[in-house]
Amino acid sequence: MTMTAPGSFTIEVPDTWIDYDLANQDFARQRQQIMAAMSTREQRSAAEDAIRQARRLLRAARRQGAVSAAGMIARDGDGLLMAFVAVFGVTMPDGVDMSLTELAGQLARPAQTHGHGARAVTSVVLPGIGSVARIVGTEIVALTDETSAVMAAMHTIIPLPGQTGSYLVVSGMSPNLALTEPLYDIFDAITGTFRFVGPT
Repeated sequence: MTMTAPGSFTIEVPDTWIDYDLANQDFARQRQQIMAAMSTREQRSAAEDAIRQARRLLRAARRQGAVSAAGMIARDGDGLLMAFVAVFGVTMPDGVDMSLTELAGQLARPAQTHGHGARAVTSVVLPGIGSVARIVGTEIVALTDETSAVMAAMHTIIPLPGQTGSYLVVSGMSPNLALTEPLYDIFDAITGTFRFVGPT
């Protein structure tokens, strides 16, 4: 499935993922599918909590300037697997001179709880784009003013051609910390499909 922002970019996500409507998110279909697969009260309660968390995450993404988002919530053994990818627009204020590595360091707060917190700023090569900065690690994501969650996260920072100081940031996030490495592989594969289209 292709997520598109007209005149700017496309990015491919798995066909089983939902392309979220950031303006008016409705989890009704996804909730119905998940709840039908749950056989106990505990499982249903966990599913409702996961859906609430997904709604909060999307609201937070909207507040932080997300221009597109997609994700999935699926049963994984006795639990739930959740993953999200969003694309954010970032423009540096006039007069601020910051390298991509420095910008990457400003985009996320490393988690410092339960032994998590390792984070690396590296570079990767995206087909058709070139070398870009990337942050990989765990971080605390604010879901509301009162609640937050520790998430595995990957942020890839892509400069907008011809627009100095402007970037698109592709962020992949999941609370399933036990599956961090395979999730990073998925986020990397999705980010690798990013392409500029039309005028940028």
